[in-house]
Amino acid sequence: MLFLRKFLGYNLVLPPLKDTKQTRRARLVDLLMQCSRHVPFYEGTFDYFLSTSKDLSDEEFFYSYSHLPIVTKQDLKTKNNSFRHERLKDKVALSNDGETPAVLSALKHGLIQKDFCISLSTGGSSGVPAFRWLDYDDAQAFAHSFLHSFQLNGWSPGERFVVYYPLKSYFTSSYADHASALNMVLGFTMVPFETVTKESVEQLLHTLKKRKASLLVIFPCVLQRVAEIMKAENMPPFEGLSYINVSGEYLLDCSKKYIQSMFPDSDIQSTYGAVEFGEIAHQSGLCSTDYSVFDDYVYMEQGPDNTILVTALRQTAFPLVRYKIEDMGRVINEADGRQSLHNLEGKNTDFVVGADGHHYYASFFNSVINEINKAFDDTVIHFMLRHDRKHLEINFVLKDMERASSIEEAMLDTMGKVFSHIPSISVQFHDHFDHDYTRKFKIVAEGDGLSEVVGGYYHRKAS
Repeated sequence: MLFLRKFLGYNLVLPPLKDTKQTRRARLVDLLMQCSRHVPFYEGTFDYFLSTSKDLSDEEFFYSYSHLPIVTKQDLKTKNNSFRHERLKDKVALSNDGETPAVLSALKHGLIQKDFCISLSTGGSSGVPAFRWLDYDDAQAFAHSFLHSFQLNGWSPGERFVVYYPLKSYFTSSYADHASALNMVLGFTMVPFETVTKESVEQLLHTLKKRKASLLVIFPCVLQRVAEIMKAENMPPFEGLSYINVSGEYLLDCSKKYIQSMFPDSDIQSTYGAVEFGEIAHQSGLCSTDYSVFDDYVYMEQGPDNTILVTALRQTAFPLVRYKIEDMGRVINEADGRQSLHNLEGKNTDFVVGADGHHYYASFFNSVINEINKAFDDTVIHFMLRHDRKHLEINFVLKDMERASSIEEAMLDTMGKVFSHIPSISVQFHDHFDHDYTRKFKIVAEGDGLSEVVGGYYHRKAS
């Protein structure tokens, strides 16, 4: 069965991507030419650049490229159909009004005729997402980016893997409905949940054992809650799971260490991506804030206001050129031409302004918690901070509540100095954090931190 999945199933459903021997520069030129000629949003935008950049050195070329217009999520919202390549005009929309396509229709248009298009919603920082469209070729690149991240985590094609995602994200219910077929062909099983409970955790662990999965794909905050429930319900640590792939949120060191105690055999690694592109970078080494960029899929640049600019190199049905992702991170161009992403913090607005005027992101609080855990026997297992102009609310989940008063004193002393301009600072302790898992969990956020929806949660009617 492993042989069939690896050499038949994947080649049937996800045939290998076309190998390109072009340089990054040549691929960008081809992309810009397509956009200028065939995509309404970009019509004529790159003509001058294309006509004047032929004789430039590579250094001059990329410097000039860095001055081309930037695309924002607001552009996707207000001019969405204009981003669609003209080749999408005659494609069959697989989903309308969020309806999951019927099996026969999905097989006919998805695998046989390969003439479909389908929309995905992005995460929405305002609660209202934008949308991107995929046709067969773009969907292949999108899916392969996930498989690439799994392989970097250690997984191999043909090995079984389980995805534990909220019911209303992406197409979880449809995947679950066809679990047997997907497991037979790809070794893939979706376990959707409405909320993380003892029953849903037991279902997840049962599925992992039943499928003999080597990989679990999950959000960090969900994995944290799974580990907490396992501990609270006296479930034994889950052994034999080789790999866990997390993405979408900042993973605290204290959280990872606690999770590792419940999944002792698992190599937990982080992947960075966006619904607009799929996965685009994977953890480099042991640090979960430093990443190697998927150079075959995207070209990255440092954007204004601590943002990241991404150009999709393989997805051309809905091309995004210099698209601004509002995440805080540092893009590094290595000497050998490869790219890396360092100090990834998450959303560039997820910070607290200190009394010194500096912005304090999740990594600062991660370091503070690490120091507290050194002093108090790793008792902190989770943390979040919520703030407004007048109040700073510090929240902890502890292994040992007897340490609560000492940790509160230490935290108030530290935060009182860094945020002395904030009138009120409080520390609260919980046995866990309640969370709406259709929303992204934020370590640092203003208000309740629940404005940003998980990608794929909303659907739009095809037009």
